[in-house]
Amino acid sequence: MLRTYFLLAWRNLLANKLASLINIVGLSIAVACSITVFLTLRNFWTLDDFHANGDRIYMLEYVQKHQDETRTFGDAPALMANALAADFPQVKHTVRVERENVTVYRNESVISEMITYADANFFDVFTFPLAQGSPAALRDPSALILSHDMALKYFPDQNPIGQPFTVLTGSREQKQFVVRGVAADFPDNIGFKFALLTGYHPVHTALKNQDWSSHISAVFVELHPRANIATLARQMKPYMARYNARNPEKPIESFVFDNLRQPAQNAYDVDRRPAEANHPLISLVFGAIALVMMAISCVNYVNISLGGVTRRLKEIGMRKVLGGTRQQLIGQFMIENLLLCAFALAFGLLITELFLIPLFNDIMTMTISLNVGQNGTLWVFLIGLLLFTAVVSGAYPALYVSAFRPTVVFAGKLKFSDRRTVARVLLVGQFALAFIAVIIGVALTHAGKQWQNIDWGYTPDNALVLRLTDSTQYTILKNELGQLPNVRAVSGAQSHVGESMNSQSVWVGGIEKQALVFDVGPDYPQTLGLKLAQGRFFDPQRRAENTQSVLVNQTFVEQHGLKQPVVGQSMRLDSQLVTVAGVVQDFKWFGSGAERPAILRPAPESRFTYLIADFEPGRGPQVATAVTRIWKAHVPTMTPSWFYQKDVFENFNTTSRKLSAGFGVLSGLALLIACMGLYGLATQHFVRRIKEVSVRKVLGATVSQVILLVNREFISLLLVAGGLANALCFTGIQLLLQQTQPFTGGLQLGVSPYLVANGVVLLTAALAVSVQSWKVATVKLAESLKNPD
Repeated sequence: MLRTYFLLAWRNLLANKLASLINIVGLSIAVACSITVFLTLRNFWTLDDFHANGDRIYMLEYVQKHQDETRTFGDAPALMANALAADFPQVKHTVRVERENVTVYRNESVISEMITYADANFFDVFTFPLAQGSPAALRDPSALILSHDMALKYFPDQNPIGQPFTVLTGSREQKQFVVRGVAADFPDNIGFKFALLTGYHPVHTALKNQDWSSHISAVFVELHPRANIATLARQMKPYMARYNARNPEKPIESFVFDNLRQPAQNAYDVDRRPAEANHPLISLVFGAIALVMMAISCVNYVNISLGGVTRRLKEIGMRKVLGGTRQQLIGQFMIENLLLCAFALAFGLLITELFLIPLFNDIMTMTISLNVGQNGTLWVFLIGLLLFTAVVSGAYPALYVSAFRPTVVFAGKLKFSDRRTVARVLLVGQFALAFIAVIIGVALTHAGKQWQNIDWGYTPDNALVLRLTDSTQYTILKNELGQLPNVRAVSGAQSHVGESMNSQSVWVGGIEKQALVFDVGPDYPQTLGLKLAQGRFFDPQRRAENTQSVLVNQTFVEQHGLKQPVVGQSMRLDSQLVTVAGVVQDFKWFGSGAERPAILRPAPESRFTYLIADFEPGRGPQVATAVTRIWKAHVPTMTPSWFYQKDVFENFNTTSRKLSAGFGVLSGLALLIACMGLYGLATQHFVRRIKEVSVRKVLGATVSQVILLVNREFISLLLVAGGLANALCFTGIQLLLQQTQPFTGGLQLGVSPYLVANGVVLLTAALAVSVQSWKVATVKLAESLKNPD
């Protein structure tokens, strides 16, 4: 019997090619999105579970209270590692991990990377197999182990083992390493990883002079089997006292151990956590995307199936007259649907592999891969997805059609009012989801453009920024650049606006506040073009006074409640009492233009890591050429690393564009599925009204009147769907902007994204039905009105 069902299902698919094609394409797109979402969420849900001893590996975290807010941090005190290993027998291993930003100069390129320092037992604790080399390399301070991606990046056509590798550390120290190992390719579900790995040795500047006030990126603890982490956590009070005695201003309230494989529910909220943690919002967003796409495609199937019922009335009636039961009819229709869904699943896998996975990997930092032959859970998901799609999309049409009575069918008295009501509701829901997807896609694009065009608070077009590798370079380069006719001013900084800064505590009126701190040269604000709102800038001639002065921005004044006059007020920064010399207008420090309290304080030239040159308008290329020439004359072994200030947020803008493009693709797919369904439904609708239209044309109806007549119902339903979607999107986006204001800044979308999105959806829907509408309106009366009998 099953063979007969499948044979009938195949014949029915061939007999209804258009409807079958629309359903297969729509379902395959939705299936592809669902597979991509599953691969993504599986990685997030199983982060770092590949480590053999992951259930016994814990991260040491600590809890502090800041302004009545309790926060957890992941950068543990450095000395805790040795204390835990020495004092607790249940501790099998402790591993210290520190990370540092470094600059790699290679093949005329300047690349920013992250180097990881780790104890020699790193590979005893973590399951990171080496493709080349030995874990013993971590005992050598000059040895370097590369990740698989770094080996391909820097040594694509040669064996990296034994190759020299030079980096410039954050302390401007040039270090020469030798590659002694290459890690195997990391799994996709990795949350804690490394790019460049070397041993944890005090010869490295970043690791020198560590005491109870020193924090490092992570302290990992591996327990012996059957050891209890709760028992260990209860014995941490003596170490809290040790730490707090050294750090009375920021005491620790408790130490926390968080498992690497099964992190705490709030792990995503831990500041400076060394390993990535799954945020529940990620699961919600990606899950919603999959559900929306599946809902749209399943609604398509239901609508088209119900719309095609009239073609199969006699078949259903005859089968029931000949003894067919309702259960047999349901079985046949479900088999037809299962076969169609199987084709959709196959095409969905193809779309996922060739299109969606490359798109996702280009946008996101985490990578996904299909690996169907090596993934048991994926097979379980695919089988479940096939059955789920078949049941959800086919159950209602099968139950509805199988309930027809033969006497009613052959008498021609069958009423479809209920079906039409269901079809209308489903069409409204389907297009409401499509409207929402397109509105969000357009809103993201609009936000990216608004962020890119926001006022910077200064003019970035005429500034060139050079990264220094040695603080002694500043004076030499400044003197030579200052003599160029196209250069108006030269200054330096330790941290540069848009490139680097520190978030620090500042005490205003005895109350701890947070602010961004930029350490700059005394003439840096004028060179960059910052605008003064009150007071004065730093005076390069009054160095002693500058060391006790700061500049603050307007947001600092407003958010931290400084009363007028602001100039002359005192505050404590890094245990030093400083005085506000002036207030500068707010300036763009982040890609979105979000406003944060900021402080500019003078830094000595010996700590400068940036040189900023202000040049005459239109003279950028000449100044860049001169900078390169002067640099090579003094630093011939390294390539100069410079950029125009106008490009400082290019990485943010690129990420924003990729995110907008990615969501634009998703919204386009959602709209495509909806319009394909509308096309199929409209085709069936127009066929049923051919004779009515012909009679109206005989009675004098014009083409425009006919087009309006046959599309009036669709227009009304689309307007209802659009109104519902716009109301939901407007409310949701406003709430989201309020919650994310520290990131999105003063973003205001206005009505233009809604107008554009609605225009796109309505125009696309009009195109979807335009051909069929024209055919109906221009039908030949002789053919449509003749009696085939």
